[in-house]
Amino acid sequence: MGEPRLKIGHTGITWGIPGDIEQAYRDVAELGYLGFETFGRTILEWSQKPGGWRALVERFGVPTCAAYCGQTWIDPTTAARDMDEARREADALREVGGETFVLACGRRGPNAYTMDQFRRLADALHEIGNYCRSIGLVTGLHPHTGTAIETREDIDTILGLLDPRLVGFAPDTGQIAKGGSDILDVMRAYRRRITHVHLKDWGGTYERDAEGREVDMTGYVNYEPVGNGILPIPDIFDILLEGDFTGWVNVELDGTPRAPRPPREAAAMSRRYLGEILGDKIAWRR
Repeated sequence: MGEPRLKIGHTGITWGIPGDIEQAYRDVAELGYLGFETFGRTILEWSQKPGGWRALVERFGVPTCAAYCGQTWIDPTTAARDMDEARREADALREVGGETFVLACGRRGPNAYTMDQFRRLADALHEIGNYCRSIGLVTGLHPHTGTAIETREDIDTILGLLDPRLVGFAPDTGQIAKGGSDILDVMRAYRRRITHVHLKDWGGTYERDAEGREVDMTGYVNYEPVGNGILPIPDIFDILLEGDFTGWVNVELDGTPRAPRPPREAAAMSRRYLGEILGDKIAWRR
């Protein structure tokens, strides 16, 4: 049957931002996930504690495989600071043995970025991508609702400007679907550029209140544990398994105070479902 081909981890945001990091790490490891992901700034903050972040890695026995970095990147008043902070976060991830630096963009304004803004964004991402490559990290651009890279047009435009040798693609399945795109079409179109995946299921719809704010109907910002929503999860894995994808697939679910179950239970639901559909294509920590 061959060796399992998929590395499945979990992000920490189900336990909050940053939430109870130690409990999140413990639960992820005990449930059998192979890796953990958090925010780059969280690793930096923990580096000030006795033993630093590496103590968590050693205590719970699974690597911190990735870190998430969101910056505005193109605001001239903060661009230098953004880049410096991103480099520091990348260094912190590399120091604890991480592999992938996940890059997200600033908040979306009333209008989509102009082409000049997209070009300046590409330049900034190339700079941090080149830096990450120099220290042994892989990068991936992460589309996210409410940011400059949300719609299919945004995704196509920025990926058309990026050098895949410097910046890969890190799709978030739920965010892309909520942003109005066909997730399978997006993943097929850019399959060879995918370096990292946030695997998130989605409830399929949402409403806005009188002030235009999204109404959370699931307790997870309208997302769901993997297998509980509408996304074609088996088809997503079929696309990844078609090629030579060797990156991490990290389950993600946006925890909120209104979540209908404890974080560990939600993570366990996703793990059970993935075990059922993937079989021997995946290895779990034992």
